[in-house]
Amino acid sequence: MINYRIILSFIGNTLILLSIIMVIPLMYAFITVSRGSAEFLASMVITMITGLLIKNLTKNHSMTMTIRDMFLFTTMLWVTIVIFAAIPIHLIMRTDLLSSCIETAAAVSTSGNTVIGNVDLIPGSILIWRSMLQYLGGIGFIAVGIAILPNLNVGGMKLFSTESSKESTDKVMPKSKTLATGMVITYLGLTLLAYVVYYFLGMSSFDAFNHALTSLSTGGMSTHQSSMNYFSPTIHWAVILFMFLGALPFPLVFLAIHGHLKELLSDAQVRGFMALIIVVSLVTTLSLVFSEDYPVADAFRVALFNTVSVISTTGYSLEDYSNYNDFITMLFFFLIPLGACSSSTSGGLKIFRLQIGFILFKRQIKQLMHPAAIFPQKYNNQPVNDVIIRSIITFFCAYFIVVFVSSLLLCLSGFGMLDALSATMACMSNLGIGLGPNVGPNGDFSVLTDWQKIILCFDMITGRLEVLTILICFVPSFWKV
Repeated sequence: MINYRIILSFIGNTLILLSIIMVIPLMYAFITVSRGSAEFLASMVITMITGLLIKNLTKNHSMTMTIRDMFLFTTMLWVTIVIFAAIPIHLIMRTDLLSSCIETAAAVSTSGNTVIGNVDLIPGSILIWRSMLQYLGGIGFIAVGIAILPNLNVGGMKLFSTESSKESTDKVMPKSKTLATGMVITYLGLTLLAYVVYYFLGMSSFDAFNHALTSLSTGGMSTHQSSMNYFSPTIHWAVILFMFLGALPFPLVFLAIHGHLKELLSDAQVRGFMALIIVVSLVTTLSLVFSEDYPVADAFRVALFNTVSVISTTGYSLEDYSNYNDFITMLFFFLIPLGACSSSTSGGLKIFRLQIGFILFKRQIKQLMHPAAIFPQKYNNQPVNDVIIRSIITFFCAYFIVVFVSSLLLCLSGFGMLDALSATMACMSNLGIGLGPNVGPNGDFSVLTDWQKIILCFDMITGRLEVLTILICFVPSFWKV
């Protein structure tokens, strides 16, 4: 039986925390005498009262969560945050409630797209609120990815019960409570460092604060309609660094900061992530130099920035890669769903799943040549058993079924084939930007119909929660006692 009391109790606590966080954009609006102070105050009161009521009505609950409770709690948590975080946007921007919810869904899922329109016309309090939601969504997903998803074995995440389960890493990995505290401090520390670096490289204090939040969380929302094109090339290099850091496994980043850099650099997914960035950046650079007549230095900067932005699923735009030659456009199209490392703020399929898929492919080829032989498979020196293999295969199937169905529905609603497929994959991977004038790097979702927005909103939340966490709630047997 589902323990609704404990689920709702945690939801109540979340709403109370969310209302407290609203103080920051409220104070900004009040101090700068700009739009939003009254609306954020009203939103804070509504959210706080709702949280307290839910908390009060669910007293004396059991402290034990079953597997079903965890699935439902994870889904309800994200949906609840999306709804209540949309209240100030709805009140200030006068957008309809659906568009407001989709804006917050994009923020919390770190997808980075927008339905509001011209970002330059958005009040500062809302820009801060969007950035904070992306930041919270980033650290929230790291927590879910470490504490909940491994217990549910969603998409092979059981491999990362303590993140990297290699024997060498286990010897230096601290206890869960110490690790959790350390990762929060690491996340905050890197954010502060990003702010300082951005500020001293020429960003305003306001821009530096917002981009520190949205680059480390690999969210990609900017304070300017032109995104990274607004800033100098020097700032581009700094943003590349913090997007890259946000896409690494945070438990291993924590270890690296404390003197165990070898554990980070020896991790299979980190090596694969770095290799992919290097190869794609160099290939794109050569294509820009020889096909688009770019200077070598500019070509490398643009290529590296867009490669890291797409693979890390950040979604900052620097020029529109869909306007380059067909080779680059197709290359980035295939990069959209990949994603970066597990236990990072990135979305997507994740590097480790692709690597395990390749391991299984090689084993199957060997098995065809030597049917009687036994070929053990390992990942990071850890055995990959049939339970994990089935989990990963199921994840891939579910992921691409959602992509297929969503793309068909978008085509039915009037989208072109490439626009529909790239938009769906961009939302499922939490990149946020696809290809084309409406959903590409220079577009936004404000021109979409309500039906199209709903489809892509579902994709953003489904992709953020690793697909199966959402889909299992649609299975009738899930709700049976």
